[in-house]
Amino acid sequence: MRTEKGVAIIAYKKSRGSNRFLILKRKKNWEGWEIPKGHLEEDDYRETVKIELKEETGLNESEIKSIEGLEEDLEWSFEDDGEEVKREYRGFLVEIKEEAFVDTSDNPSDEHETGFFMKQEDVESLLTYDNQKELLEEAITRLKALD
Repeated sequence: MRTEKGVAIIAYKKSRGSNRFLILKRKKNWEGWEIPKGHLEEDDYRETVKIELKEETGLNESEIKSIEGLEEDLEWSFEDDGEEVKREYRGFLVEIKEEAFVDTSDNPSDEHETGFFMKQEDVESLLTYDNQKELLEEAITRLKALD
């Protein structure tokens, strides 16, 4: 079994008095809604968060207000050409500046059709995978504790 490490990102911004969460419409390999995520780059999780946000959403490092680790990680397995692959993606909560917006047009892997910052309940209803919904719930709990 091969293990791949990476990051899973709950990105949010404050807009009109409430938190809006980032969700992406995936089109490569499968169709559905997901949070930003990606393979670990240069064995540096925080740098990978910045890289993935730039690649998948067009958000620059200057638009990031904070990056915090979450207690929960995403783990799942699948088969790739007869080999079982386990993915272990560390969860992060990332605050984005209010004026920032998503632009998926320069995504080098052409994974996503579009992306939006949306209300919590809309993101929860759209996310395709339960483990991403659980990570969102942990992030929301963390944000409530900070208020």
